[in-house]
Amino acid sequence: MKKAIKYSIIVCIVSWIYAAIIIFVIGIKNVNDSPFAYSILAAIYMLFPMLCAMVIQFFDRERFSSNKLLRFKMSSSWIAAWFLPVCIVLLTILVNLLIPGIEFNKDVAEMFSHDKIDESQRELVANMMSPLFMILVTIVSGLFAGITINAVFAFGEEYGWRSYMVNALRKKDFTFATIFTGVVWGFWHFPLILIGHNYPQHPIAGVFMMVLFCILISFIELYLVLKAKSVYPAAIFHGTINALGGLNIILIKGGGDLLNGITGLSGFVAMSIIVLMIFVFDKYIFRDNIFNKTIEEVLEDGER
Repeated sequence: MKKAIKYSIIVCIVSWIYAAIIIFVIGIKNVNDSPFAYSILAAIYMLFPMLCAMVIQFFDRERFSSNKLLRFKMSSSWIAAWFLPVCIVLLTILVNLLIPGIEFNKDVAEMFSHDKIDESQRELVANMMSPLFMILVTIVSGLFAGITINAVFAFGEEYGWRSYMVNALRKKDFTFATIFTGVVWGFWHFPLILIGHNYPQHPIAGVFMMVLFCILISFIELYLVLKAKSVYPAAIFHGTINALGGLNIILIKGGGDLLNGITGLSGFVAMSIIVLMIFVFDKYIFRDNIFNKTIEEVLEDGER
């Protein structure tokens, strides 16, 4: 436990110093000040959990080869991690539409059409940018990004949260490890949330919403990691859900950042349903009982 606390403090302090440089030295005090520059700097921010973990491992003289979660061992969990974000995002949209005052955005084409194009071109754009077409294109491109560039940067986080931290919490049970990691992971985001990341309308409340989001998604990611005995499904899941998250914003009218999307209440409901389904499958179909075991017990089960 001391190892997990030590890592949590170090990664937060180092990351927050970097965030302070972004805000006060570079001068990006809102994500909209310079979206392209912010995207690059935020992507670098994602690498700090890995960098901090590797530095600690170096000074503690830990052998990287001893971390069995870094083994490139493919399994069905990799496929589940790739397609599960699609289910979560689509379920989130469905939950979103059940909230009064929120409706499906049927005028997607207007977001992309230009005032100067003629009527025939406008009709072509309207057909190409239909909601169904947008959903299909976003899913296909999101799945591709999820296992390529997004997965690379997501691995920067997952190496820390779902590899180093998992080993640091080996003696703890699944639920404790999930909640502890989720809380640290959520508050680790706080400087970016305060400048408008994910919750531009409610940056203060957004910090606590992010903590809840990270706890819920940690249940899914840690389960995938322990099921596969590998950290890579978490990187795939993380990268894919990041790529698909914008679909909710495009297709939903009304509501706000606390209600809409995977980081809003709609997403929380959708992820809670998925977590419940995973629990039922784990207990009654797979019979692994991962939710009721310590991390060490689960990892040792895979070695027998």
